[in-house]
Amino acid sequence: MTQTLYQNLNSNIEKFLKKNQKIVVGVSGGQDSCVLLDLLLKSDLNLKVHVCHFNHMVRGNSSDSDEAFVRNICEKNSIPFYIKKFNVLRASRLLKAGIEVTGRLYRKKFFEEIAYKTNSSFIVLGHHNNDQIETFLMRLIRGSSSKGLTSMSVLEGWYLRPLLDVTKVEIEEYSKSNYISWVQDESNFDESYTRNNIRKNLVPFFFKLNPNFDQTLKNNLRHISEQNAFIDTHIKSLEKKLLMQIDHNDFILPLKKFNKLSIFEKKELLFNFLSNKVGKETFVSFKNISDIVALASSKNASGKFFLTSQIQIQKGYDFLFFELNESINNQYNIEINSEGSWEDKDLIVQINKSQNTNAKFFNFSNNKINIKVRNFKNGDKIKIKNSYEKKLQDIFVDSKVPQFIRSKLPVFETNGEIFYVYGLDVDTAFFTDKINKNSIGISVYNKNLLKLIEAINL
Repeated sequence: MTQTLYQNLNSNIEKFLKKNQKIVVGVSGGQDSCVLLDLLLKSDLNLKVHVCHFNHMVRGNSSDSDEAFVRNICEKNSIPFYIKKFNVLRASRLLKAGIEVTGRLYRKKFFEEIAYKTNSSFIVLGHHNNDQIETFLMRLIRGSSSKGLTSMSVLEGWYLRPLLDVTKVEIEEYSKSNYISWVQDESNFDESYTRNNIRKNLVPFFFKLNPNFDQTLKNNLRHISEQNAFIDTHIKSLEKKLLMQIDHNDFILPLKKFNKLSIFEKKELLFNFLSNKVGKETFVSFKNISDIVALASSKNASGKFFLTSQIQIQKGYDFLFFELNESINNQYNIEINSEGSWEDKDLIVQINKSQNTNAKFFNFSNNKINIKVRNFKNGDKIKIKNSYEKKLQDIFVDSKVPQFIRSKLPVFETNGEIFYVYGLDVDTAFFTDKINKNSIGISVYNKNLLKLIEAINL
């Protein structure tokens, strides 16, 4: 192999890695990963290499032979060696998923465990340009978004693929010139695996049509990546303008602005937001997003969408309310019988008779403080000043108070009679603007509830 080719391969590694870095290297024993390991060991960077080998147990004795081969390389070079033996076939049956998908899932988990354990900066893999082509075609056939079509990236979080722009021919030349030992995985010839079928039949066909297909695809993928970067910037800008964070779990989206966006912008905004907020363990599908868009544009004043039992999106008139942890207890239960400050969770209620406050004042017939603070419940009624008793439910509807906030508004009652609902602008029979020495002032503070009230202009 020429010195120029070696320098090109090595420069791709030194472009991303620094001297003395700890790294995990996935080594299957195949040609690609063995060439990668050789390059890393020959690098002037003095890298602290930890080798991981995942034994899929799919090929019986052959799988064990591959494991022994990689172990032997590590022993000869005094490289820390980590092995995971896992029955992928059995796991795929339990998960009702393909062997390739299952293997990738558990292999990834193993690599990340070792990277965390060894405090490594990267998990380095031997994927090359031909792998990129196969992945692109596989995702194109199965259906994918423009982000999915860009396939793999050289640097993707913890994962580094320094040989991604290198062709299989270059790797083969390096292997021959440097007498790199490696083992052949017989399953690579099994065309029942989608990737193998694409590699043997589809890829050669494209190269027959266009001998420079790899370069053409590389340019197209770069163009798609640039488009995705532009879209990401635009969507993040929209998200920043439209979505208001109430607390760690709660968010508000104004529908008058949201519904003016294009369908594409709506879906991308929701997908980007939810994917980042709900965590990897919760799958957000295109159908989920379409259902939420439909809820947002519905003529119904209210509605709910459950992503999981704990994650729900509620529509309330002109707003969508995202509650990412519905299990959090927002129930109030305060018994007040004197002046002072009273607290329950994030709710603070202050009772005083001083006229020099911004409190709301109320008069009670016996001038005694006997107040209970709770949440709204169906059937609640309140007496309007100089008028009649009215259901709170009807007042909420008349005032266009979204359902998602109704249960969060503290309800104040005395002797079983409601006299005040925080956040609701209603003059009750108890309210007074003629403050005297017997009037009782009530101040309420809840930072997140106040933000929610202001967000919906209640």
